[in-house]
Amino acid sequence: MTLATVTLLLHLAAAVPAAPDADVSVKPAVGKTTATDPFAAQPAPQSSAYSPSTPGESASPTLTAASLSSGSQNSQSLSTIRVPPVQPAVPAKVISVESIPSRRTWLILSMVQHSAAAFDAYSTRQAIASGAHESDPFMRPFAQSPGIYAAIQAGPVALDYAARRMQRSQNNFLRHTWWLPQSASTGLFLFSGVHNLSLVHH
Repeated sequence: MTLATVTLLLHLAAAVPAAPDADVSVKPAVGKTTATDPFAAQPAPQSSAYSPSTPGESASPTLTAASLSSGSQNSQSLSTIRVPPVQPAVPAKVISVESIPSRRTWLILSMVQHSAAAFDAYSTRQAIASGAHESDPFMRPFAQSPGIYAAIQAGPVALDYAARRMQRSQNNFLRHTWWLPQSASTGLFLFSGVHNLSLVHH
């Protein structure tokens, strides 16, 4: 009896077809969005590309409303920009090479001036040796030593530099009277030297 029951159950199990496995994957609902998906509500971008239906058909570009609105906004933003008026540039005054005095003349005046200063120092030493006194307070500390030859050249060096700067000055008056400092200094040194020699003879 038991064997017959088991045999009957096996025949029934074989006769009933097996049911397919249930699909447990969750398909998203079309047209529904959730709060956790930020990109679900965005529509698909519309492509502005076009393609002719036939190879021989001519293609004509089309403008979208978005491009027209952006173009109008750009034109409005450009219209609000104010360009300041351009100021005319002031031309720089350039001195030509021909208008600059010769350096050779400057060198000649420099040598004459330094020679006159050396003559003044020599005559001062001779006058002091004969009993005279130095009246220049700047040269008085050097009058009793040979250092007067070097100390007396400080003035001519400064005047040489000033004359050279006057040669390259933008002022026409200074550029044409650059020789005055050296010439005046040379004349003063010669006058002082002659005066010192006159004291030696007396």
